Amino acid sequence: MTTFVDFLAAKRSVEDRALNRLVFDRFVDELAARADQTADPLDIVEIGAGTGSMIARLAEWDALQPTVSYRAVDLDREVVAAARRQLPDQLSATGYTVDRESDGIFAHRHFDDGTESTLDITLEVGDGFSITDEADAVIASAVLDLVDLDSALGDLGSVLGNSGLLYAPMTFNGRTSFYPNDPLDDRIERLYHRHMDEVRDQPGGSQAGHELLDTLPTAGYTVLEAGGSDWIVRPVDGSYPSAESAMLDHLLSTIDGALADYSKDVISASTRQQWIETRTDQLARSELSVVAHHLDVLARFDGK
Repeated sequence: MTTFVDFLAAKRSVEDRALNRLVFDRFVDELAARADQTADPLDIVEIGAGTGSMIARLAEWDALQPTVSYRAVDLDREVVAAARRQLPDQLSATGYTVDRESDGIFAHRHFDDGTESTLDITLEVGDGFSITDEADAVIASAVLDLVDLDSALGDLGSVLGNSGLLYAPMTFNGRTSFYPNDPLDDRIERLYHRHMDEVRDQPGGSQAGHELLDTLPTAGYTVLEAGGSDWIVRPVDGSYPSAESAMLDHLLSTIDGALADYSKDVISASTRQQWIETRTDQLARSELSVVAHHLDVLARFDGK
């Protein structure tokens, strides 16, 4: 069975492909402009940081400013422990010299052009929305479809003083498509998204991407850039790249759990089982593909 840590590792390559580079590049440019205005380290907070894939990506893509203090927060103790294990090797692979610390990582890199990069990472278990320390930027990747947007944006506004940046990639936006087509697909997708909106004991919803765009201006933010960022997982030459089959396995398990919350009057156990078994068999034969629609959004907090 695919663990949540396995799922997070598997989706790294999927999200590398999916990230909207126009939005990402604007985020990096805005950070650079901010760094030019101060001699202090840039303070970045990541909420729902998981196993640290965004940190590794920023380092690998040379997207970090010379001196960065990075506070990575996640509610799940297990994934934070995985980040502590995995990130040092990932940063070392990009050329950083890494020192492990009790609550994080200190990394330093010399570039061929004579410049340097210093990355001071704190990894902590906790609720990122309860942070009160001011930051230059907050990253919330695949997070804002799991929270109440009004309260979340208000909480983040207290962190983003002085025109801070909110980078929210991978915000789910209402479409999950499987291929090859199955007669049950439309019904399964409708119930899965309805579960996000009405059934699960958790805020957020299936239309969070465009709701975020609607909510940001009234919450005191200016949208700087936005664009689509679809997860696309498909077999290539008869197999899945990297460990991406684990991502599909976890997604099928998640959908199955959501459907199981409905009464038999809404969907019978046999219908649910039929669809899941069909998709699981296709996954085992490397025949299953999925497209999940997301939005990437970059905004600046200007205050209310």
